[in-house]
Formats: sequence, structure tokens, C-alpha cells
Amino acid sequence: MKVIPKNSRIVILAILLTSFLAGSNSVASTWWETIKLKGDLRYRHEMIDREGKNKRNRQRIRVRIGLSADVSAYSKVSVQLASGSDDPVSTNQTCDDAGSTKPIGLDLAYFRTSHGCLPGFQLIAGKMKNPFFKPGKSELIWDSDWNPEGGAATFAKESGTFDLTLIGAGFWIDERSSSDESYLAAGQAVGRLHFNERKSSVALGGSIFNYVNTQGYEPFYDHEDPMGNSTVPFVDDGDTVLHYANDYELLELFGEVTHKFNSTPVTVMWDYVTNIAADSLNAGWLFGVRVGKTKKSGSWQFQYLYKQVEQDAVIGVLTDSDFIGGGTDGKGHEIGGAVQLATNTSLQFTYFINKIGINAASPVDFNRLQADVQLKF
Repeated sequence: MKVIPKNSRIVILAILLTSFLAGSNSVASTWWETIKLKGDLRYRHEMIDREGKNKRNRQRIRVRIGLSADVSAYSKVSVQLASGSDDPVSTNQTCDDAGSTKPIGLDLAYFRTSHGCLPGFQLIAGKMKNPFFKPGKSELIWDSDWNPEGGAATFAKESGTFDLTLIGAGFWIDERSSSDESYLAAGQAVGRLHFNERKSSVALGGSIFNYVNTQGYEPFYDHEDPMGNSTVPFVDDGDTVLHYANDYELLELFGEVTHKFNSTPVTVMWDYVTNIAADSLNAGWLFGVRVGKTKKSGSWQFQYLYKQVEQDAVIGVLTDSDFIGGGTDGKGHEIGGAVQLATNTSLQFTYFINKIGINAASPVDFNRLQADVQLKF
């Protein structure tokens, strides 16, 4: 048997090691190219002035970091971590408790899949971004931070100047070991007509949102706080607990008009919802306008909304958590603006002038100011 000289063995080992590393780097490079990482950090000063209570000032932070990965040509996985507590409609964390360590939780974890045989169709499952269209990104029915859990199917079709989007979903709301589960069965249709060389558009649509097993069950998330919704007391083993007084079967109609004046985009939005399972105090609506868009350094945006949400129009714990301090049974104005200070850095202001308890003889004044610095990466 011929013995390979020591120097030759070293050369061969070096070649094999180089080939292995080159192959590993190639694999790593391919793997890394499927991953996208993003995140944002927001620092907020907030003032809350509610009639009959001391004025409150606080500092809040929100941080989110997420990644998405292409599993195949048709499927993608997305995961995101965020600050905050287990509150379903907030990822804010108050600067408090002597500088204590703040919690981080799972904010998103879902997959999205499609196939060339079904163009325009997508299936989404997991803890996902809300797939339903909201006119002007307004928050009449849901807070923008609510990330539902379950499954959704979407279909989008473009035909010349007309776009059609259909969405169906089933989301878990409350799983119970000793009684029936509460869940949301939902559907939405949105049509958008483009004109003026796609510089302008009109979108109209409608939705059905049915929260199954709500009446006679405890309020979602916080059983002791219905967030404005009507409840009835129920005695269970000597303890008095609250149960929802109504079911929530929501019908929504909405519209959005967009137009560009030179290079300045303008959006006019409106939204109406009614809970057909409640006999009274069951409607909510909003109207608003947004001018401008923060994108390039020096760009700006202004927004105005007027909103009214009656007591049983929507599920209180899931609606806008900033307007009237969260929940239902309120009305008022929302005025906001933003300036892009630099690339991926913006300064934002929002002021709420609201009334809480609009069904009461003497509604309570509620004012809230938010000043944010937001950085994206």
C-alpha cells in the first residue's frame, strides 16, 4: 500500500476543508437569503385627563422585532416578539417599577401559503396580523394591535381598473374546558375601482362578524371588566360574576376614497357597524380624513377622525384602546399628525377629545395626548 507523504496529506486535508467550508458557506448563504429581519422602537409620552380623576403623565415604550422566512416558493413563516403584557390590544410597556426588567412575548406566529394552481388565493393560520380591511386603517371594530389567532383564507383578483378581495376567517376567542368555546366566524368583501391613471380610487365593502357563544358567558380576557359592554350578574357557587347580556353579530359597511393632489395623497374614510343581536345601543360609526404620508425625510401627515361607539356596538375589549381610554359607550374627536425627521425616524402626535358614557345623563370628559418618536429598522 502506497503511503501518502505528510506534506501531501496536509495539502489534501486543506483542500477538503476548503471545499467543506465553501459548501457550508454556500448553504448558509442560501439559508440566509430566505430570512428577512425587521423591527421598530417607539418611545411615547402620554397625558391622560379624565374628568373626576387626577391628571396622569407617563412614559411608555414599545419594541417589536420579527422575522419572516420563505419555506418554499409558495409558503412563508413569520414570527414576531413584542414588549408589553398579555393585553390583547396593547404592546406598550409603562416605564415604572423602579426600572424593572420588562417582559417580551409572542406577538405573531403564523404561516402564509398559496399555489400557482389557485392564483390570488392565500391560506393563513396561526397568530396573525388582522387580515380584514379597515378603511383608512381606522379602529372602529378592532384595535390595530389586535393579532387574532386561528385561520383565514383570502382571494384577491385584479381586473383592469377593478380589484376584488374576499376574506373568510375563523378565530379562537375563548377556549373553555368545562363549557362551549367562544369563537369568531367572519367574512368580508371589498371592491376597489381605480381611475385617473390609478391616482384615485374608491373602495366599498361589507363584513359579517359573528362572535359565537357570547351571551351568558363571562367577558373576554378580563372577566371582571366588560369594557363598556352590557352585562348581567350571575351567581356561581355563592360568587357573583358578570356575563354578557347580548350576543355580538356585527354587520359592517364601509368606504374609502383616495386621491393625489400633485404628490400629496388624500384619503377620506367612513365606517358603520351595527350589532343585530342587541335591541338597542348597538351602532357605531366614524368619519375621517388623512392628508399626506410620512415616507421620505421631511414628509408629513395629518389625520382627523370623529367616532361614536354605542355600548353594545362591538366587543369592548377588542376595539381601539386609546379612544375614550378603551372600550365602548363613547364619542369624540381624534386629531393626529406626523413628520418624518430622517430615514426610518418619525415624530408623531395624537390628541383625543372624547366623551365617555354617552348614554348617561352626564357624560364624562376624556382627553388624551400622545407624543411619539418611532424608529424602524
